[in-house]
Amino acid sequence: MLDIANAAKPVEVSRLKLSDTYQPHWTAWDTKTQRIVVTSSMTPGAPVERLYLLKLDPVAGALTLDNTFRDSDGKIGFGFADRQWPHGWTGSGLPHGAVFSR
Repeated sequence: MLDIANAAKPVEVSRLKLSDTYQPHWTAWDTKTQRIVVTSSMTPGAPVERLYLLKLDPVAGALTLDNTFRDSDGKIGFGFADRQWPHGWTGSGLPHGAVFSR
């Protein structure tokens, strides 16, 4: 997370490493819950990773994982690899966007 109060000299105020291979792709901000959704990269050959919800402390600028957002496998986030999807298809999904809805 960058503090851009002085645009000529941005300052890193927070960094959150999700894994050694995670490549973020899409993000969206939800003002109401102060959370950020982040999806993994769609880079060919990159591992199919997870969607995570992050919490932002607006005062400190600190990012943390929302540990309450868990998939049916019990792990934090939502996995796209090798799933049985509600419409009947089985396979790995590739997210292409993220939004919050009111």
